[in-house]
Amino acid sequence: MAAKHWLLRFVPQRRYAKLFTGVILFTLLYPPFSLGVSATLDDQTPALFFSLVIAYIIPVFSYITEKAQEAMRELRPLLDLDEDSFELTYSRLSAVSPRIIAGQLAGGAIMGGLHYTSLQGSLANALGGLTSSINDLMSGVGTLLTWMVMTSVIYMLVQQAVIFARLGGRNVHATPFNVRSLAPFARVSISASLSTIGALALFPLIGLEGGIDLREILPGAIAMIAPLVAMFLLPVWPLHSRLAAMKQRNLVRVDRLINQCLDGDGFIDDGAAQADNLQQLLTYRRELETCATWPFDVSNFGRLALYMIIPPLTWVAAALIENLVDSML
Repeated sequence: MAAKHWLLRFVPQRRYAKLFTGVILFTLLYPPFSLGVSATLDDQTPALFFSLVIAYIIPVFSYITEKAQEAMRELRPLLDLDEDSFELTYSRLSAVSPRIIAGQLAGGAIMGGLHYTSLQGSLANALGGLTSSINDLMSGVGTLLTWMVMTSVIYMLVQQAVIFARLGGRNVHATPFNVRSLAPFARVSISASLSTIGALALFPLIGLEGGIDLREILPGAIAMIAPLVAMFLLPVWPLHSRLAAMKQRNLVRVDRLINQCLDGDGFIDDGAAQADNLQQLLTYRRELETCATWPFDVSNFGRLALYMIIPPLTWVAAALIENLVDSML
């Protein structure tokens, strides 16, 4: 039976709870991870990254889930769902079965284990390091924990995107003239994408203690890019496809009706009555052509564009700082 996701249980439903949860998680995680930081080692545990990314993503996951629930409640009058179907769909935004949770954790652990093993060069080195060095132990634990948490969150965010994709493709009442009321689809798309972009912006912290190594950064970053695209497109693409097809069909129909009002030379046929009808059809066609088929507005794209440049800037800044420090030593 599906139950509220375990990560959401970290965040109480109270004012400022997300902020306090993030601070508490960081406070609890950083001291043990920092045991692997040593001034005498070149390859150190990225304690700040492990602590910050986990302390960031769990409260943000709670926030995004609340926004998705809010969006679905706002769309309720437009959804062709009975009460039981709506409640079941609504619950799937935050709930998942124990089997799926086990799969999320196992998948994250496997990916984290493979990543850590690749960094150590071999499975023997990875297992040996876990028992012989506090630095390697904390690096291994942090890698596994980060992959498990991030895999769980990304799975749930993609699941939320799929839910809205199905609603937009089949269940929501949509016409080219009610696109503004479909804005919740765009908000879900943007908010989920921004949460992942925020996590990507933290990746340069991996190299803060021990220097930038792309082998440490790229696997996690690459693993997040495909889900990021899915989170952005899935909530809006089926809805866009429906609206675009509907708009095109209506344009064809109105063009056919307009042609029926004209004679062979393209002039108004049958006098004043036909002229009034033609005027209405031309007005309708003009309005229809201006209708959007995406539920976004300009502010959505502006905010997304702003956040999209943050990760590259942080990566470039980290590389410049590392080069500057190296040149001064």
